[in-house]
Amino acid sequence: MLDWNDLRYFLAVVRTGSTAAAGRALGVSQTTVARRIAILEEGLGVQLFDRHREGFALRADAQGLVATAEAAEAQALGFEAQAEALSRGLDRLRVTANEAFANLIVAPAIRALQAQHPRVRVDVAMATRKLDLDRGEADIALRVAPEPDPGDLVARRLADSAWGVYCSRDYARFHAPPTGLTDLSAHTLLTLGHETALRITALAPDAPAEQRDSMGDLLVAVRAGQGVASLPCIIGDPQPDFLRCFVQDDPVTPVWLIYHQRLKGSPQARAFLDLLAEHTQAVRDRLMGRLPQPAT
Repeated sequence: MLDWNDLRYFLAVVRTGSTAAAGRALGVSQTTVARRIAILEEGLGVQLFDRHREGFALRADAQGLVATAEAAEAQALGFEAQAEALSRGLDRLRVTANEAFANLIVAPAIRALQAQHPRVRVDVAMATRKLDLDRGEADIALRVAPEPDPGDLVARRLADSAWGVYCSRDYARFHAPPTGLTDLSAHTLLTLGHETALRITALAPDAPAEQRDSMGDLLVAVRAGQGVASLPCIIGDPQPDFLRCFVQDDPVTPVWLIYHQRLKGSPQARAFLDLLAEHTQAVRDRLMGRLPQPAT
């Protein structure tokens, strides 16, 4: 019978090209990897790899197994994540949000929850990737997205989030800040690569544009005076050295509170969900950029 754990070794060798590199990736010895690959091949009755001095090369006729193994890996990881979620129980919740929401909304909601339910622990995950609630990687998500996540989840639309064009205050001293989309052609437009952030390039096609890899990179570029940027108002407005040039009419993106069905029966979870909704709705004007920025 196939040992599903052997698929980890198979995929590690496929991805790294050698048993030594696979061993380093998995935290085991090269000998262990080679032995598990040999056991897998013997159990299947087929040779999966050609052995060379440079490493292991997956045979052409075995290429089709990679996608199947990766699907099995994803299922196994999903099973582990769901089991971890069950082990946390309903007195320990995990919420995922971006950094701005974590500081502005999630943190005060946790403080309020602890006053009501001091034994409930809430862990915050500001992950660089989108955590999968269906697989149990988190219990609750506060997200800005055109549509909520699919799957066996509950989604509640709490507010809307607007974007604006920003420059540094130093930049504004030497360049007339844009007051609308038609002014952007005179400025370098800094943006991120995802669909919502790139919306500004479609709205102002004549503006020269440059992409940055992350929000941190983008903020540094604006601060350095390398151009103007399209940012969520909730991120741009709190920057003390940024000037908001104008709020964009488009995009305006919904803010979703998303959670797993299993939380419905927990009074503690319901209390936390209500607090998240309350604190999100309390900052709706900030999300939409309706509050004036501090003077220079």
